[in-house]
Amino acid sequence: MNHLQGASSTPVPANVDSTWVLITSFSALLTILGFAFISSGAVRYKSVQSAVITVLLGAVITIVFFWLLGYGFAFGDDKGKFIGFSRFAGAGFGVDQSRDDYTNLIFQSVGAIIVSSLFGLGTLERSRFFSVSVCLAVISGFLYPTALHWVQPNGWLNKFGFIDFAGSSYIHLFGGVTALVVSIFLKERRDQAGNVHPGIFPHHSPINIGYGSIILCIATLIFINGANQEGKTDKYEQGLIAVNTLIAATFSALTSFIAQYLKTQKTSLIAIARGSVAGIVAISAIANDVRIWESALTGILAGLVYIVLILVIKRSHVDDPAYTLATHLGPGLLGTLLVGVLTISNGFVTGHGFKQFGLQLVGVLALIGWGLLIALFVIPLKGTGVFKINPFQESQGIDTSYAEGEAIQFIDEKPEPALLSSTPKRGIFQ
Repeated sequence: MNHLQGASSTPVPANVDSTWVLITSFSALLTILGFAFISSGAVRYKSVQSAVITVLLGAVITIVFFWLLGYGFAFGDDKGKFIGFSRFAGAGFGVDQSRDDYTNLIFQSVGAIIVSSLFGLGTLERSRFFSVSVCLAVISGFLYPTALHWVQPNGWLNKFGFIDFAGSSYIHLFGGVTALVVSIFLKERRDQAGNVHPGIFPHHSPINIGYGSIILCIATLIFINGANQEGKTDKYEQGLIAVNTLIAATFSALTSFIAQYLKTQKTSLIAIARGSVAGIVAISAIANDVRIWESALTGILAGLVYIVLILVIKRSHVDDPAYTLATHLGPGLLGTLLVGVLTISNGFVTGHGFKQFGLQLVGVLALIGWGLLIALFVIPLKGTGVFKINPFQESQGIDTSYAEGEAIQFIDEKPEPALLSSTPKRGIFQ
């Protein structure tokens, strides 16, 4: 369908191009590599290995629980427009003209991995793998699939009129909210003297963050194109989505890079790299229903949102090593609301009034509220002392305490002094 001739909300595809969906799904799994690079560069050198483990372990747990429970809650037989309830652990999977559960599971697993990775980035250098794993099982097995069901054709948000093409809200906004919750409860990282404030810890390797962001941009661009499951049978939209996504990423990267330079008088690899991701996150909701100049505007706004949130977070007590909130939560919120502003089919800029904007706002509030429920699992884990590592382990470093040692070592390295008030403990519950 050519949007210059008219447009409508995205329906269930009449003809699923399984080959296209599988190719985009397998390629989009590179998001795991992107997040691994980003996490390794965002932490101190003594926590690089544990940061990568967090991402990889999260991906493994996500795939297991999304297949076991999550896909059934998201795409099973609808129960009251709230949740699905069938097709658990692959039971009852089928293929017909409008449905292919096998390829859909692979594709939707990528979105679940992104959400889990965002949560994992909020726990870096402060948490035990056991507790992170418990929360990821809940997120990938129930919380995220339920939110995903809401925006599917049978879900209540979709019936209500809410629109999100490829996940600005139910992936990036939702995942960013879970990262914010866990960051707040885990509080800031400590230095060897026991001082706390995220501003005292520079990124270990900006180049790793840059590499990871490039990989994440490419993988997410592929993922967004895979959301058009009709593939080659809808060549116009297939090309439009690709161009809009690339343009949004480019303008967001330029905006954040220039804004950061004007503020500091220095060039910033992280600003241009993470800024490009922010643009892709924002365009995800509207990539199939805006003109190219509108995607450029979306990118500019996303770059500004990224820079503003970086400034806000640095002045807060939220420890966000990988800038997850500025890159995903903020731009995700922006893109979701822009559905009611810029889209050809429903935006008030294109003469459709403010109704869609109101519907998007309701959806945003619902998804934020649902994401906050992860606190019901974080609070008891933290309260019983099994979530956050103890001060001695934090001073020593998670790589030494839990992994096989530091991934990066220096010839003249001297161990950091342990906190005087700390005592070594062992075990995942201590």
